Amino acid sequence: MARRVGSALGIVILVTSAIYLLVYLYRWEWNRALIAGLFFVSAEVAVMGTSLLRRLRRIEQKLDDASARPLAHLRNSAPEPKDRFRWLHDSTTHMNVFVPVLLGAGVVLSVIAHGVERLAAGTARPTLERGLANRLTALALPQGGLLTPTPVQVLPLRAHRPGHRTANRLFVVAVAVLGALGTFQAIDLIADATQTRADAIDHSSSLELTIQVKTKGRGAGEADTAEALWVACRGVLNRHVDTMTDHPERLAPGVYRLQIQPAVGSHARRRLEGCLEDSTIDRSTGRVVSMVEVRP
Repeated sequence: MARRVGSALGIVILVTSAIYLLVYLYRWEWNRALIAGLFFVSAEVAVMGTSLLRRLRRIEQKLDDASARPLAHLRNSAPEPKDRFRWLHDSTTHMNVFVPVLLGAGVVLSVIAHGVERLAAGTARPTLERGLANRLTALALPQGGLLTPTPVQVLPLRAHRPGHRTANRLFVVAVAVLGALGTFQAIDLIADATQTRADAIDHSSSLELTIQVKTKGRGAGEADTAEALWVACRGVLNRHVDTMTDHPERLAPGVYRLQIQPAVGSHARRRLEGCLEDSTIDRSTGRVVSMVEVRP
């Protein structure tokens, strides 16, 4: 029971970490994606290692069972070996002269058989061969050879009906094609969601960014942490932007506002939000409260 629970827990962790890995990649939260990837790899190694160890234990158990079976009862119950050719090496039986006599008799019988064979070959007639040839006359070739025109009966062709094998093959091919298309579609969606794209920028507008900062055990204050988050994440916009204030404006405890000029597009906003809410700075977390585009 404990082994099954452990296997089920490993599979759950594997699936969950894979889902979170894709989610963090879509949100552009790279640090969390790396952590989820580490959990995914660890769970995969654990599941595969557990499966291999289980197989090895089964093989080892079979080998132990095979080696533990005693063979003494087979040896004890076996009959006594019999010396079939004792007369060849036992001098008390006076049978050691039988082998030369037997060999000599074999030579004499071989000579007699050879003489009988030569005599039969010289006096026999091919009676059996002639009878066999007469019986095989019906199978002989025609007088004019195979080029003699003879009526040929053409058998009608039977209509081919697809059987179960054809249907099964078509079903397997259809499932394979649909699976490949689904896999390619999923890969295309993930690549499209995590691809950097150029957004249309309105240089006359600005973006009002409001973030909430929480620190834990840090020496720097919340205002410095908010400014450090902005400095660390402004590079993901892939272009130069300016802020209308020198420092983040404090709206409430832990809540700060920045006004960015010009406003960024939707794709850049997702990258910026992922960086701000990611574990970018140790012992501090950020959350994007709002992103409002301000037009003149």
